[in-house]
Amino acid sequence: MGVVMAKKKVTAIRREEIVGAAFTLMSSQGVRSMTIERIASIVGIVPSAVYRHFANKSEIIAAVLTMIVERMQRNIDEVMKETDNSLNAIRRLLMRQIQLVKEFMVIPHILFSEEVYRESPALKAKLHDLINDFLDALAEVIEKGQRQGCIRADLEPFRVATMFLGLFQPSAFLYHLSGGTFDVVKQLDISWKLFSAAIKQDTTHIPERLNES
Repeated sequence: MGVVMAKKKVTAIRREEIVGAAFTLMSSQGVRSMTIERIASIVGIVPSAVYRHFANKSEIIAAVLTMIVERMQRNIDEVMKETDNSLNAIRRLLMRQIQLVKEFMVIPHILFSEEVYRESPALKAKLHDLINDFLDALAEVIEKGQRQGCIRADLEPFRVATMFLGLFQPSAFLYHLSGGTFDVVKQLDISWKLFSAAIKQDTTHIPERLNES
């Protein structure tokens, strides 16, 4: 049993190393530069060893997308441990998400680049599912805020979560395109004031049917 567990641990670590190497290549040189040979060179293994963990390049890209969105979801768990107030938690989440983008400036490019999805049309569906998982998790935070009375009860949680995604995505792109010179924190401060005013329980000037399509 101990040998089996040790083997699984080594396998998990090797997979993480391969995904990390792929992310590094995609970040620095683009998706086309991410070859099995280059990944193997960074990790320090032979190319054939990569195929023991991933069937092809598309599977590796899917793992990179999963890694990014899981990091986003982990931010939700962390802010909920820091505060019981859902509105405060969402504010903290916004800053954590943009900090993630500042740490890895290329993330918007990886997530929304057609170059990524030319490898396999299924990757687009994969990202769609991952983003929906993130939005579902955030919608639960919003529902909690509605029960607490700090977020308007007449708004559909999933739609509010989608609005939240729209707060940092354009700013992240501008930050990426400007090479890091765009003042993303200042922009998000302004965006948050508008967003929080729209969803707070005491807001009275937002149209009643805002949550309808």
